[in-house]
Amino acid sequence: MRLCSVDGVSIGGVGACVPEYEVDNLSFGAELFGKDIDGAVKTTGVRTRRVCPPGSGITALDMAVRAAEALFGACTVRPSDVGGVIFVTQTPDYSMPNNASQAANLLGLSNDCAAFDASIACPGYVYGLWLGGLTARSMSAPVLLLNGETHSASPRDRSTVLLFGDAGTATLILPAGKAGDAGDAGDAGEKRWLFGFWTDGSKYDALMVPEGGARHPFNEHSLEYRGTPESGVRRPVDIAMDGMAVFDFAVRNTPRCMASLMEAGGVSVGDVDVLLLHQANLYMMKQIAKRLGFPPEKMPVSLDRYGNSSSATIPVTICSELNGRLDAPLRVLAAGFGAGMAIGVGLFNLGPCACTSVVEYR
Repeated sequence: MRLCSVDGVSIGGVGACVPEYEVDNLSFGAELFGKDIDGAVKTTGVRTRRVCPPGSGITALDMAVRAAEALFGACTVRPSDVGGVIFVTQTPDYSMPNNASQAANLLGLSNDCAAFDASIACPGYVYGLWLGGLTARSMSAPVLLLNGETHSASPRDRSTVLLFGDAGTATLILPAGKAGDAGDAGDAGEKRWLFGFWTDGSKYDALMVPEGGARHPFNEHSLEYRGTPESGVRRPVDIAMDGMAVFDFAVRNTPRCMASLMEAGGVSVGDVDVLLLHQANLYMMKQIAKRLGFPPEKMPVSLDRYGNSSSATIPVTICSELNGRLDAPLRVLAAGFGAGMAIGVGLFNLGPCACTSVVEYR
């Protein structure tokens, strides 16, 4: 696994936004799963999901901007202070222009800021922290990291229908000496960040959207529902997932990558305050934590109420589960795993910093 580090940066704050529309999986999935619905919900761990209602026009950009507005309201960094904005998403408003440029305008950022998108799915928050840390250090200015997806799944695909939710999040990354809230992050917040990355592109088709890109462009049949032997019915523009292949990849490789990062950082399970895992599937998360020897109380879970929002799940979890704990530094071990197939792991301090509650997009 490739290891790298970023020095002299800290997290100045985290904000998250989800749609107000809530789906109860037991009711929603009763017709599709029949008597198996209780077991399906228990295995995935997703009791309710927040999704953008069909036809609402709500996008990842809308929710991420709302999360950033809430975050700016909770910290001392002003939009005009921001030197760059990075938007991690696979569901942008348009294929061109990028979401980051629109977000910069909507938030009133300076015209001389950098703005770019990164097309990364499940490991996208860890990748975003790495890119944001490098950018903030290079610019000596705060960087706004936005993560958001509207991946709520086809309502007739058994392999994904109970999993995916929608969300948008915002994270402020500060260079040394920049305070993000009433208290300075100081030396603890600026402790060296460590990252590790692992990619196996040979398994790219285990989790993908088959049509709509340059390889297989959108066409007159892309919105037609088709039967599939493994999952029931879905459209070519919906997420197609080989659940067993994704589970095997994540559980086989993620603990090994995280153990290597902990060894490189000279930390043990006892040194880590919080295990922040991508909220993919509760059974999968428990297996990863168990293989590393982490007790359940160190692994916060938001999946049960919000669903899997891809790269946004970790900041949603921070705002949902750690809000109120960030007045002092927490040593965090984080991991995102999935589409690519790819894994990103990070070891960093979180807090003291601003942290909003999870706000609703109405």
